[in-house]
Amino acid sequence: MHHKRSVVALAGGALSLVALGGLVTLAPQASAADVTCATNVYKRTFYKNTALSGSPARTDCDSAVSESWSGSPAAGMPSNNFGVRWSVTRDFGSGGPLTFTASATDGVRVYLDGVRKIDLWKSTGDTARSKSVNLTVPSGKHTLRVDHANWTGAAKVKFTYAPRTSATYDRTKPLAPTGVKTVYNTKTRKTTVSWAANKEMDLANYSLYRRPVTSTVWTGVTTTTARSYTDPLVNPDDRTPYYYEVRAKDKAGNTSSGSADTIVRPLPVVTSLTGTYSGATGKVTLKWPLNTEPQFNHYTVLSYDLGNEGYFRWVSLGTTMQNTWTTGPIPADGEWRHYRILVTNDAGTTTLGASSLDGSAANELWLGIPDGIAPQRAPELSLSFCTGGVRVTATDYTPAPIRDFYGFEIERRTAGASDWSVVLHSGYDPRTTFATVGVCDALTAGSTYEYRARTYDAAGNYSPSSDIKAFTPAAG
Repeated sequence: MHHKRSVVALAGGALSLVALGGLVTLAPQASAADVTCATNVYKRTFYKNTALSGSPARTDCDSAVSESWSGSPAAGMPSNNFGVRWSVTRDFGSGGPLTFTASATDGVRVYLDGVRKIDLWKSTGDTARSKSVNLTVPSGKHTLRVDHANWTGAAKVKFTYAPRTSATYDRTKPLAPTGVKTVYNTKTRKTTVSWAANKEMDLANYSLYRRPVTSTVWTGVTTTTARSYTDPLVNPDDRTPYYYEVRAKDKAGNTSSGSADTIVRPLPVVTSLTGTYSGATGKVTLKWPLNTEPQFNHYTVLSYDLGNEGYFRWVSLGTTMQNTWTTGPIPADGEWRHYRILVTNDAGTTTLGASSLDGSAANELWLGIPDGIAPQRAPELSLSFCTGGVRVTATDYTPAPIRDFYGFEIERRTAGASDWSVVLHSGYDPRTTFATVGVCDALTAGSTYEYRARTYDAAGNYSPSSDIKAFTPAAG
């Protein structure tokens, strides 16, 4: 008795004789439910009848349907009137045109997802015959099943399926590769890109592409049949983030869309920067997301300040490994303050930054400091008669280019009272030589009134008050 091939993958149950390479050995017997075969490997079941009915006589795994038995196909099986079934569920990727080919003595039937595609089911003795069919398999997972019946004589059966790789028939694009991973080495400045195996049966190769995050143009890096590639430094400065994507190509020349873009950052980046000013301490507290990348080493905090050279430039305030920084006291002068956070990796490479301000940079903050500085000088106050009362005039003689106030406020109270009331709160005409405002205040005769004036700025800060002056309207 000759066995072309017998593959056994069983666990538990009774022992049975199995022929392996011409030697008879003992192997455990198992039911079909006990057998789990590797991916894309057939589960094979033997039956002691040609109807392939009842409980299988034995079950194992088979890498291919290609047998030639001159007698019993396995220990405990008859030489004639037996049946064998192969079944496998596999992922066909994007699917496409395939050719199914079966040949056998006696009976063979081929099914795709339970639908019969090849039917050669009659006794032929020892003479085999074959049939091929072309069909299109949809994308995703599908089940193949091959049934063979041997009534008498030799038992020969073979089944293959293969993609049609001519561009004439295959116009189905492969699926985009998945599982793309990148590892950047800060010391060698190289990126290793790897990806999962594509499920296509007719895969020809993969192509790796990259582009800077600032560009929409992809550059081909390599074409390979492998599933990883180490790319040398993209940017000589080793600071610009860039994307990778992988595309698959089949033997018919169809190319997939790109995989999900995977970003590589030679340097960790600060994605946002916020800050608050404390009126109590006069300090600015900066905050940003903490970087956790393995290549992160430290941050450098910068402030855009007037240097000794007489011009503004970025000045380092210090370095930290934390994601917060508090400055020293800053005058509440109502001006803008500018801060920037740079990142240094474990190879000593630091983020590039413009020498001037960059209002669009995520790692840069423009912070308006509240104006807490009041106008320095009190205005002068004068009183004179007007119809029905007193004309109150407030004047400031500061030259226009250096005035630090926005308007005047004049207040009045009855002599001896503690509370003041506002008589006038007004801006002034900036075109005049002196800044001045006035109001005619109607009064009740017989009482004495006191007046004072002060200036205020746009932030609501008030200057010191002028000297208090009194006025008593005459009766009648």
